[in-house]
Amino acid sequence: MQLPDYILPAQLGDRPLGGARIQPEKRLQVAVLTDAVATFRRLDGIENPQARRLFAEAEAWFASDEADGPFTFVTVCDSLGLDPSYIRRGLREWPLHVEAISTRTSVRRDANGARHQVVLSRLRRVA
Repeated sequence: MQLPDYILPAQLGDRPLGGARIQPEKRLQVAVLTDAVATFRRLDGIENPQARRLFAEAEAWFASDEADGPFTFVTVCDSLGLDPSYIRRGLREWPLHVEAISTRTSVRRDANGARHQVVLSRLRRVA
């Protein structure tokens, strides 16, 4: 049996997030969710008043169970096939994960056998 050389747009719907070419509305929802996660992670623990306000907005968005608009957290998750409680749990556990990583020191050897400590400077950087 020979496979076809083409895929119809309707066949992309069965793939996660609609396959390679997702609807513009879903792309926008992915962008909103990505930005909220990045804001939450980047601004957690920052004492700057503007950073605290933005963090509080992102935290409130994640905590909300409202589903009355296209860009509420629950609606975005439902549209993208994601579990809101799983994402919320991951955000709560994120600081513990970062702390566990930053307390570990990793040592690796390069091609000539010299030892190097792996430093996770990107995770330690603040906004």
